[in-house]
Amino acid sequence: MLHAVILAGGSGTRLWPESRQSKAKQFLEIESGRTMIESTVARLERIIPHERMWVLTTESMSEQIATLLPQIPQTQIICEPIPRNTAPCIGLAAARISNEFPDATMIILPSDHVIRNENSFCQTLQFAADLVDEDSKRLVTLGIKPTFPSSSYGYIETNDLIISSATQKWQSLTTVHNVRCFHEKPSRDNAVKFIKSGNFAWNAGIFIWRSATIIDLIAKFEPETGDILKRIADKFGSVDEKKTIENLFPQCKNISIDYAVLERVNSTCPNYSKISETEHANAESRSNFRAGYGIVMLEAVFDWDDVGTWSAIDRLYSGKHDEHNNIAITTKLIAIDSSGCFVRADNPEHLFALIGINDVIVVQSNNATLIAKKEHEEAVRKIINELKEKDWKEFL
Repeated sequence: MLHAVILAGGSGTRLWPESRQSKAKQFLEIESGRTMIESTVARLERIIPHERMWVLTTESMSEQIATLLPQIPQTQIICEPIPRNTAPCIGLAAARISNEFPDATMIILPSDHVIRNENSFCQTLQFAADLVDEDSKRLVTLGIKPTFPSSSYGYIETNDLIISSATQKWQSLTTVHNVRCFHEKPSRDNAVKFIKSGNFAWNAGIFIWRSATIIDLIAKFEPETGDILKRIADKFGSVDEKKTIENLFPQCKNISIDYAVLERVNSTCPNYSKISETEHANAESRSNFRAGYGIVMLEAVFDWDDVGTWSAIDRLYSGKHDEHNNIAITTKLIAIDSSGCFVRADNPEHLFALIGINDVIVVQSNNATLIAKKEHEEAVRKIINELKEKDWKEFL
């Protein structure tokens, strides 16, 4: 039985000043007139009923999510007492789902990505579920064919093509390859090399596997976290459930699912060599266990963007710019001797007038305005850090 787990705990600081602590990225309206998390749920409704959708978030965001998504049962909004990265929270969701549905297959996906060609997206997820049904120890990830050498995304390196009953069933949709290894965000030079090689894809952070399988893998590779999750699961349905989560979950190791599981299942990954000697010894002692598992990548046949920067949002409006490649979103713009400018505001009646400005991002929100050269927009994080240092909480 197919379940969807929507990750909705991130803040999306690179989209400051519109994204704030009180209004995370998944609560922004980017292009559809709906928030990103509402669009994510609407997309999934084609193949998964609401009673099999789960949302992972923080206590501070849970009320907003419950208001935006009244169709999702409140008992299926799972709150982390404090953020502990993706491995513990995915493990917590897997434990909850397995408690009621022992044979469940989970789709794990972010709440704040833009996806077009939604029919193809849903067919890809169904293909992935068939791959898991075919082999319950199989871990499936979705890879995006790179369109430019990005240093903002992680990459998946693949090798052998997979041929099976499931791949033959879906052969007209896309292909499946074994994953050789995962690569962290590369330098631009390495990103160029990756694309030229032809066997690399962007890591979309979308995974499909059996809930029981990921619980086993977390327990094997991160036994302390696995034990904590088991102790929490023992209290599901009891009056002590919430208190147990609040007390035990913060003790989980702060680690991503990539580091905790995926790169350990596949010991050819570059980061595997960075694991301590003790970790290597423990991992090698479990080699027979690891050998039974495999990671495969489905190449996406839908349009995808994680819209992690304002330039990414600018790209979403390709074809809607003026003759000088300027665009204004939900506001008015006059641009004289200016080109390549992106302007966005929360006031449709506000006028921006640019003179002699090129390749600039201008974003105005309630009490703050960002003006940045496109080539420097990654430095938005530095603004966040400085606001924290100054304790200017009203702008965070």
